Amino acid sequence: MIKSEQASRTALQQTAEVKRALGAVEHALLEKKPASVLVTSASADEGKTLCASAIAAAAASSGACRVIAMDFNWYRPAMHHCFGEPLQHDAEKILRADLSELVSRPGNLELDVLFAPVDHATHGNREQVDFGVVERLLKQAKDSYDLVIVDSGAIFPTNRTMMDPVMLSRGVDGVVLVVAKGLSRKPSVRRAQTTLEIAGANIIGILTNQPDMSRSR
Repeated sequence: MIKSEQASRTALQQTAEVKRALGAVEHALLEKKPASVLVTSASADEGKTLCASAIAAAAASSGACRVIAMDFNWYRPAMHHCFGEPLQHDAEKILRADLSELVSRPGNLELDVLFAPVDHATHGNREQVDFGVVERLLKQAKDSYDLVIVDSGAIFPTNRTMMDPVMLSRGVDGVVLVVAKGLSRKPSVRRAQTTLEIAGANIIGILTNQPDMSRSR
């Protein structure tokens, strides 16, 4: 986890590897506007949340398009830590409200962010209702932004309280699979890739993450 808000913003905006990743995303979805990208990983703690946040911040800093980052990892949310922001809304508000009422703009970034609910740990097992909310919010995001970056839970292990990233992959234009160098297990990565492909996901790239970034989910 990034130790301070300033360090977080430096990492988000200045990492050369992130700019390369953004370039790869833009190339893969060259003709697609609006474009939506899901960032996931085979297992937890491979750095996918920081990668998703960094790609979104880099895209927003270019000024070329309107960007939103969306945290749909309600089981283990971490995007708010990357941006040094508190969680703001409870699940009931997110279930009911329009996207425009829910987004935050961290610091001086030209980036809107939808964080997980404050009561993510206690809002109950409503995966079917929650996924309907995800579909609604994704549609609103695509109507209002040029690029939508979605952070999700890890693919394995599955559990009943998470929003399944494989299901989420069907609602986006492309998927980036994050692999932590020296941490990820090759069989798990292969299994995750196969699972996504069987579900019909468009895997646009595998992003190799450095060990010092793997503290973020």
